[in-house]
Amino acid sequence: MSLGIFLGILLILTGTAIIIRIVFNIDIPVFKILIALVFLYIGIRLLTGDFFSGHIHAGENAVIFGETAFKGLPRNQEYTVLFGQARIDLTQESDLRETQNLKINTIFGSSELLIREKQPMRIKADAAFAGAKLPGNNETAFGKVFYQSDSLNIQEPYLDIEANVVFGEFKVMQVD
Repeated sequence: MSLGIFLGILLILTGTAIIIRIVFNIDIPVFKILIALVFLYIGIRLLTGDFFSGHIHAGENAVIFGETAFKGLPRNQEYTVLFGQARIDLTQESDLRETQNLKINTIFGSSELLIREKQPMRIKADAAFAGAKLPGNNETAFGKVFYQSDSLNIQEPYLDIEANVVFGEFKVMQVD
């Protein structure tokens, strides 16, 4: 059953319940029934393997309901992970000519950032009911956490990374 058919059936049942309530004065808990039907729909789709059958990829710098790997800095300076998983590899970034900003948004998903150990950078992660793990045992589940590499010099070009995580996980891994 497609999502369109399911939503159509939900709307018909909701309209019928409202008419029954007004005409016959029979109280039907419409909202509770709708929530139960949505959970049933999701459960059936998960059991049949149909729910995650397609990898929905929204744009070149975003992933929704899927898993992907990104390399390098994007043109629009932002990556978005929604109900999915992403690995962002910045280890191949050559020496920067100017300071580069990067924003990584992770919502109900997981993102992993790979960086070189000697890469000059500053990372600010903001987590809400999530996990944000930065180098140097800096981590948080709720609030802000900061990391600054030893090679960072504010007068020279560096990577300035802002990560926002909501009900998900953001992890930074250093490689040689």
